[in-house]
Amino acid sequence: MEKVPAKVQEAFDELKILYGRSLELKFLKGKFCIFDIQATIKNNKNKKDPTRATNYIGYITKYGIIVPVLAKHRSTRSKNLQFEGIEKFNIKYNKKESTNKFANKKLNRADINLLKALSMNSRLTFKRISEITGISIHALEYRIERLERIWGIKYTLELNMNNLGFSEYMILAKFTRSKPDFERIKKALERNPMIQLALATKGIYDLVIFCVAENNNAVAEVLDNIRNSEILNKIEAEWYITPIAVDYGFIPLKKEFFDILKERVWHRKKRRDHSNLSSLMYREYVLLRELNEDSRKSFSSIDKKYNLPAGSAKRAYKDLTNEDGKNVIIRPTLTLTLINKRYDGIIIADIINKEKFVETKHNHRKYIINEPDEVVNRFAYISDMETPDGIFYLFPILKEGDKEKIENELSETINGVKFNSLIVENVIIGNISYRKFDNLYSKQYLNLVKINSTPAVERVIYN
Repeated sequence: MEKVPAKVQEAFDELKILYGRSLELKFLKGKFCIFDIQATIKNNKNKKDPTRATNYIGYITKYGIIVPVLAKHRSTRSKNLQFEGIEKFNIKYNKKESTNKFANKKLNRADINLLKALSMNSRLTFKRISEITGISIHALEYRIERLERIWGIKYTLELNMNNLGFSEYMILAKFTRSKPDFERIKKALERNPMIQLALATKGIYDLVIFCVAENNNAVAEVLDNIRNSEILNKIEAEWYITPIAVDYGFIPLKKEFFDILKERVWHRKKRRDHSNLSSLMYREYVLLRELNEDSRKSFSSIDKKYNLPAGSAKRAYKDLTNEDGKNVIIRPTLTLTLINKRYDGIIIADIINKEKFVETKHNHRKYIINEPDEVVNRFAYISDMETPDGIFYLFPILKEGDKEKIENELSETINGVKFNSLIVENVIIGNISYRKFDNLYSKQYLNLVKINSTPAVERVIYN
């Protein structure tokens, strides 16, 4: 075979470690092609030599760049490949089977650091990701593509809703007699752009809804629309509304919300009119809409799509991420849609003794951020509730016993509370945000450092 250049060999060696099994590098038609040779040797009655069943993965350029082949081209691009000492490869590829196989495999430290970096800033350059994770630049494209495929990564935005002029609320329902099925509930809720997430639950509540609204009157109107719907207006139920304040995690916004946000766009009415910090410019609106759907989308493609002057999207991003300015975008981030979970759990901690609760608040903060090193954070979302006065926890159950373990650990960590637990039976609308957030950037850690309860440590800079 052609002599393997040093950069190609380096990339191939990293790939072998990443795959955790045997790979083969062959020079074919001017390319260094990569094959997974895990498959067993099969006998062919018509030939003396055996035929090997294997997967064609892609190729490595002379600069060490790994180029994964698209799944739909894997079989056609590798037909009738002739190699030294081997008659022919019988190429087989099953994307679903491959994905499931890797999903059950524990990721290594570099992969977890890569997920963390993309969770903290999905718009990082390859150069900066390489500096943070230690993964060489020429291997990053393949490794990111692999994580995207395995975990169903969706890139999106984490936004400061208050700075957009919206507050966040939770609506809780308990059906006192008959309980409508999930599809009927979905039909009653899906047309409302204010509703971002709806969960069918089993426990003290049957329905948990997260929504955004301008004020209390607006969220009351959301509830009226739900209760007056044809599907739910005859169902007996107890309904509750509570304002919430996010402590950890975020709720991804549906694209329908941006139809409402469009009404906030500032338009010049008079020649001397000027926008201010509370105004939302059109370029800022389209940027938010596009990056919410894919936070890695290029600024130039947004300019082109909306026929904006060159540089408009980039300027809008700078204005919206400026902490001294509008400070609307907290971070471009991601959610994992294919995590290996059993189900989702909810715990509601009602605060019944404020003094005892305050005494253990710092231990509570430490518990939230000192978590086991899994692919995703232990808690997907935590918020303070106003009515009842308490804390809402949403978390994935990754393995048997996790729910009971978290319940026990919380009960041993904080005092002055009464716990109620629920099981999420179905995600009716929206998505729960699973990611690998760096807890050194959490409110919990910052508060602990502020009161000198935890020593400050050097944090990774994700920019």
